[in-house]
Amino acid sequence: MPNALCIHGHFYQPPRLDPWLETVLPEGSAAPEHDWNARITRECYAPLAWARRLDGRGRIHELVNCYAWMSFNFGPTLLRWMELQAPQTYARILEGDRLSLARLGYGNALAQVYHHAIMPLATDLDKDLEVAWAVQDFRTRFGRDPEGMWLAETAVDLPTLSALARAGIRFTILAPRQAKAVCAEGGEFRAVTEDSLDTTRPYLVRLPEGKSISVYFYDGAVSRAVAFERLLASGENFWTRLTGSLPGGLRHIATDGESYGHHFMFGEMALAYVIEQARQGRDGVAMTNYATHLAAHPATDEALIHENTSWSCVHGVERWKTHCGCSDGGHPDWMQDWRRPLRRSLNYLKYYVDEHYARRGAAFFGDAASALREYGMVLAGAESLDAFLDRHCTSGLAVSERIDACRLLLMQRLSLAAFASCAWFFDEVTRIEPLNALTSARRALDLLTATGGPDVEAGFVRVLSEAQSNIREDWDGEAIWKTLVTPRRPSLAELSEYAVNFPDSSGRMKAQWPGLRLEVEDSAAGRRAKGFWTRTQEEEAVLLPAGPAHRSRFRTEVSCRLSQEMERGLLAESSRLAEILDPLLAGFDEGQKVPQERLAMLAPGLVWNWLFGGRAYPADVLAFLNVWLSANKDMRNLLEGLAEERGTDMARDLTANSHALTELIARTRRLGMSIYWWEVQNLVMAEPKRCVHEELCLLLNLSLPEA
Repeated sequence: MPNALCIHGHFYQPPRLDPWLETVLPEGSAAPEHDWNARITRECYAPLAWARRLDGRGRIHELVNCYAWMSFNFGPTLLRWMELQAPQTYARILEGDRLSLARLGYGNALAQVYHHAIMPLATDLDKDLEVAWAVQDFRTRFGRDPEGMWLAETAVDLPTLSALARAGIRFTILAPRQAKAVCAEGGEFRAVTEDSLDTTRPYLVRLPEGKSISVYFYDGAVSRAVAFERLLASGENFWTRLTGSLPGGLRHIATDGESYGHHFMFGEMALAYVIEQARQGRDGVAMTNYATHLAAHPATDEALIHENTSWSCVHGVERWKTHCGCSDGGHPDWMQDWRRPLRRSLNYLKYYVDEHYARRGAAFFGDAASALREYGMVLAGAESLDAFLDRHCTSGLAVSERIDACRLLLMQRLSLAAFASCAWFFDEVTRIEPLNALTSARRALDLLTATGGPDVEAGFVRVLSEAQSNIREDWDGEAIWKTLVTPRRPSLAELSEYAVNFPDSSGRMKAQWPGLRLEVEDSAAGRRAKGFWTRTQEEEAVLLPAGPAHRSRFRTEVSCRLSQEMERGLLAESSRLAEILDPLLAGFDEGQKVPQERLAMLAPGLVWNWLFGGRAYPADVLAFLNVWLSANKDMRNLLEGLAEERGTDMARDLTANSHALTELIARTRRLGMSIYWWEVQNLVMAEPKRCVHEELCLLLNLSLPEA
């Protein structure tokens, strides 16, 4: 029997959706990408879906879908974003699970608690909701029930494991130092440490209500080497460390999925190398996943766990409620005493949310608890909101009452989202993660009062005021709430700027986000905005004031799109003017000693025409453009991005565009442009007869298939 190897990747990003618009707004720190989800998709999630494997000459020989070979879990909120914004990568992730299911009989994908909340710190209700929504999301996306579930930060206690078992989850993964004691079947418990624990087998953890769940404790030393010892710098070293001194049983590691490409560039190639070695049966090793191994080797030994522990805090779960000393290490002198009031304020809000939902929800739903538990079907897209309401609401509700029912459900969802672990993980309360958590709380507070609940904002802020920023002395929790959080609440007036600036093809001033449909109309009374909030089914109409809105947060989205459109417009105009000058470029001297300086204003258009217009510029003009591109990095990056976008479109029809694409790539290199052509490589590699595009393959560093 071959030695079994399992590499698990935990893929997660903090919830970034604006709680009103249900979309991710621009995040400047993620530049040049729109936001961090987009940036890490480009650096990690997509490269893992098309990981490069090289031949002996250093050419790309195969594109490996690593998700078909590694065990993995994705946060539901991240998958929801990917489904809309990165559909090709999302499809490869789902395909990876399907391929592993066909190969092994069990899929590679695990579920993950819905909002990445620290489960030992959650109420029993919240534990059950996080698990139930995660199961519903997983079933909707992967078309099967999950065998295992990843716990945020592997934070665990027995009530959390009980919540998993009640939902039908068979196993989870923990850090080796979370094991307290083990015993062989029929034996006595003996204390263990990370060094003495046998991690090659699953263990059975007995639960108070008579149930049990299996637990895998991962190999701590090798997992840490991936995260902190640059093990992914070499595929061969990675393989040797994974398979050296194989003890029999299951060798397995658990890692942040972002290690493969985001934390360590080209880490996905090291993983692809390991996958290939295992596919070839090197050293008698075969890759598997946890569900497959558990089916063949059910847990017989038992384990006791250290409760209220995690994989990323040596103090248990203190990182998510106190200044325990754990942070990212960027500012060792900063204090994290703000963690306690942040958690206390959110607990304060959740108490009133739960109480109000139970009381008010009873008037709208046949079974308010069941409706809340099954709301995950709506969040996953498995059921429309209208169908859900028809199924769960009592008959004869007025329109306003159905709106309140929607508000109550959204109130619960956002108060849960505020507990995502990342809000406490780092070292400063004004980072984007705590602010996002508080923004969800802001919306939940509004929904609480809108549905007739108590106005508890003053009490919430009183608790939060004990939080203190490390950046500014005058920023306590109350100041942060008033100056950084509450202004995030949008108005139709400011959102209308988007519709006004970007009318649709028929000229109507309309805009749409997942959370809002908006239309602006001119009338005798003035300009009027009408909005429909999709999550609550509320309609809103306002008369717009004269002049622009003055808040900046939502105008950033407008300015981003306007700048993109203006960039393209200016490039088109520069290209037009450069075309007029084109017949005069040969011997162009303007009577000056350094004639090319006068071409600088038209340089973008000259570059674009050279790339796509088949121009034959004189050597001195090409030399000038090389120098200009080198000296203007930002403009070069813009032109490279636009050229890569155009080239990718061309690659979708190689029959018609192979020669033109080959010429484009060659010309970009003559101008010293550094374009990766990553997606073009993917498209060409997918061509079954790419050998007919030999010159293009050579330019893209792709191997040719054997005839």
